[in-house]
Amino acid sequence: MDSSAYNRYLAAIKEANACEASRARELLRQIQADMIANYGASDRDVEYLIRQFRYNI
Repeated sequence: MDSSAYNRYLAAIKEANACEASRARELLRQIQADMIANYGASDRDVEYLIRQFRYNI
């Protein structure tokens, strides 16, 4: 994952984490699905970003 994509995902995760719980979980699911579709579940950056989620989804 390039640094630009990493920073975009990180910013989106921070915004989602700041939302109300049910909305946050929905947004985080979408972010996770997009990251995995584009970079795969075993990508180290994807794994790290998923650990930044405030909620388990």
